[in-house]
Amino acid sequence: MFTQRLNYLKTTLWKVSLKINMPNRLISSNSPYLLQHAQNPVDWYPWGDDAFEIAQREDKPIFLSIGYASCHWCHVMAHESFEDKRVAAYLNQHFVSIKVDREERPDIDSIYMNAVVALTGHGGWPLSVFLTPEGKPFFGGTYYPPVPRHRLPAFIDVLRAIQEAWTTKRQQIEDVTNQIYAALQTQYHTRLLGRELQAQDIESAVKQMLDTYDWQYGGWGKAPKFPQPIALEFLLCRYAQNPDQPKLKQALEHTLEKMSLGGMYDLLNGGFCRYSTDQRWMVPHFEKMLYDNAQLGVVYLYAYTLWKKESYREILDQIVEFLVQNLRDSSGLFYSSMDADSEGEEGKYYTFTLNELKEVLSEEEYQVFLNNHHLAPLESNPQWMVFQLIERLPAETEDKKAQIEVIYDKVRSLRSKKVRPNIDDKCILSWNSLLLRFFAEASKYLDDQRFLELSLTLANAIKKWYVRENGLYRIKRNNTVSTPALLEDYASTIIALVSLYEVSGEIEWFELSKQLAQQMIDKFTDPRGGFYDASLEHDRLILRPKEIQDTSTPSANALALQALLKLSLLDGTYFEWFDQYGHFLKSVNEFALKHPLSFSSWLILNDITISEPKEVVIVGSREEAKLFLNILWSSLRTASISCHSNLPIPANAPLLLQNKTKIDQRPTAYICRLGVCKNPTTDLQEFDKMLGNEL
Repeated sequence: MFTQRLNYLKTTLWKVSLKINMPNRLISSNSPYLLQHAQNPVDWYPWGDDAFEIAQREDKPIFLSIGYASCHWCHVMAHESFEDKRVAAYLNQHFVSIKVDREERPDIDSIYMNAVVALTGHGGWPLSVFLTPEGKPFFGGTYYPPVPRHRLPAFIDVLRAIQEAWTTKRQQIEDVTNQIYAALQTQYHTRLLGRELQAQDIESAVKQMLDTYDWQYGGWGKAPKFPQPIALEFLLCRYAQNPDQPKLKQALEHTLEKMSLGGMYDLLNGGFCRYSTDQRWMVPHFEKMLYDNAQLGVVYLYAYTLWKKESYREILDQIVEFLVQNLRDSSGLFYSSMDADSEGEEGKYYTFTLNELKEVLSEEEYQVFLNNHHLAPLESNPQWMVFQLIERLPAETEDKKAQIEVIYDKVRSLRSKKVRPNIDDKCILSWNSLLLRFFAEASKYLDDQRFLELSLTLANAIKKWYVRENGLYRIKRNNTVSTPALLEDYASTIIALVSLYEVSGEIEWFELSKQLAQQMIDKFTDPRGGFYDASLEHDRLILRPKEIQDTSTPSANALALQALLKLSLLDGTYFEWFDQYGHFLKSVNEFALKHPLSFSSWLILNDITISEPKEVVIVGSREEAKLFLNILWSSLRTASISCHSNLPIPANAPLLLQNKTKIDQRPTAYICRLGVCKNPTTDLQEFDKMLGNEL
């Protein structure tokens, strides 16, 4: 009784505060997205018990709005509807309104996005869902305009229709709710009887991807066009395993070139935007996400390792420069994103009018700029131009490249005088771990000390801020950590730490990865196979989601199996890994063969297992091991794992290292397959020869 009275008093006080234009409940949030809505007249609740309890007590439907800080259409709907006092008054009277940052809680977003896709056939953000007081969805959509347009009803009309149905058609709502809930349960828990993939199945998936490839502009699909880094990584790994595929090489080089000519790629300051609104990568959706750039960094790194094109090296270096200059926190962690909007308009910071260009460029420079670039106007403001190189200038045209760079310097200076877009300054563990993996992989294949330093700084920041005795946290903002980590956080972090251990040889990263792996198994294991995306620490979920499909980041389940596979190779437990997780892997394979673009992370995992994973062990000092490791990493070897240590081998080192010795007190290399090792060698040329035969 006391709790009910206290909640009633809190609700009354909030309603009074809203009438006198005081901030709503979101003001105490640590999420930049929720704080963007803290001054709305809408009586917003954060996700939690309070909202559901008052909805049940007052028998009101819940309006759930999900978005993120750099989402352009989220800003639009906020301005048009959530800042409108008339709309807010209707919401406050008839609904309990909840705001969720999808980047903080992708588990919540997953459940309700799937529900909306089931209802409407499509999804997106802002996500607008109507729930029962128990949290079960019965209606939803994405963006709703303030007045009817583009075949979309006005938001206020949607609210009125929902309110009328809630009052007069409750049984029909209950029937729909039960159907959607049953569909969600089926989606998360029903799996096809699977089969183990063979090499020819992987080649079949590659062929399907090439059959649907856009040979004119690169990539897949029409508009909007996404860069598909997970699919590109899979194809690069496949090519590394089997380079006798000229058509695959042609497609990969074509896409990497087209994506990086500009438009979606920022030629001035580096970094990729989220996606292209057109088929030819010309006009982007301007937000820049940490996870996109981390994953595309790996793609260009692997492509550079395969083909040594200097343009790939330049792009990955520019990605790093963009991230360090714009998204790096003083702690060594990295922020989530840079907004698409500035001064309330999308793309204003990134685009220029022709008059602006004429003012900063000489007449000759202006003509050179026009001759070497495609220009396209923004639909929202046709005076603002986005530009794209017509073709990449070859290395022998040094004078022309230098002239273009002088022009870019002047245009950069022009941009620097503009109002910068906002930064979403929360640091998400899984995204930082994707970046850590990029840095660690780059320190392998580029032999660049800068990348190792970036890796170690970021790994130490992750350890300091997110790692607690009882488990990981997901969000760090300012000096506060919050939200228990999800499966994707654990899996991404383990993979990144293993990569860092491979290159650094520092045992603490292996130990931490093993500790996190056990916590991941304890918190997320689904007895029916695989893992849940959320643990029991994540509150008020109507069911525990279990996504297997890749989205803008790899499937958390595929990452979890990859993480445990890497550890099993180091600790000699591969067959135990396969016995435990092989059945679940097989159950996903039918989906992967039918929809390879959406299940590329599973194809990467299968490709490793089919190739029979191999292990490389180097015994010697760090400097001695480096001679062997430089040979190992002179080629792309994604289906292998390595470790190195000097004598004596630490007791807590991987089993793979145990009982390994030097020959004649010289640095010694072992090449093994599933724990069975060939005769070791101390000769670098022999090692190189063995790699050619064995890996």
